[in-house]
Amino acid sequence: MASIRSIIANNNATFYNYRTSGRVRIWPRIFLFSISSPALAFLLTDKLTDFINSINTVASILLGFGFSVLFYIASGKEDQSSPNSSLEQTNRARRVNGLSRELFHNVSYFVMTASAGLAFAMVVIAPEAQGDWFTKHALPYLVTITPSATDYLWWASLCTRSVFFFLIIEAGYTFARIVSRVSFLFEEKLASGSANDSDDSFTKKAPSQRHKSQLSHIDKNK
Repeated sequence: MASIRSIIANNNATFYNYRTSGRVRIWPRIFLFSISSPALAFLLTDKLTDFINSINTVASILLGFGFSVLFYIASGKEDQSSPNSSLEQTNRARRVNGLSRELFHNVSYFVMTASAGLAFAMVVIAPEAQGDWFTKHALPYLVTITPSATDYLWWASLCTRSVFFFLIIEAGYTFARIVSRVSFLFEEKLASGSANDSDDSFTKKAPSQRHKSQLSHIDKNK
């Protein structure tokens, strides 16, 4: 069973230049999302429950799409190059199979981050969903424990909202990257399929061409 660490590591390993195989750094994206999330959590406080409910609806739809792609990749067969394929076509088939496996890791990472985002969304809207119970019962009890309970709760709410926005932004970025890579995968598969078809047609034509040349050679000898 894959662990959270392995899912993250496998997804990070897919960040490279497909043509040159050069590694692409991921820390600038993580740094940008990390500083943007607290800012969004601090600014977006008005009608936050309605906003989160809208995000949850979209995330649920995308999760369904992600599971569909995940099962499709898991149940699919790897492309096999024909014995008459050239070295370039064999390498292309190998890259397409590798890209399919990488997409599986990308979708797994998206499902994990989107699911975690939905879980944190429930935590964010939980106090407001409880209505007056939290402010009339829970908060006075916490104040008896420590006078700074209100400040601690504000910081805890800010951190929770920051994690929520980070996960949602990361999930949205991952989903956009999955769509781009799926389109690229199908383009590569179409290119590989058309190349194999041309090779097969050439192989089928070759014996007939040799037969015609032999017949012409016999006619000349006659």
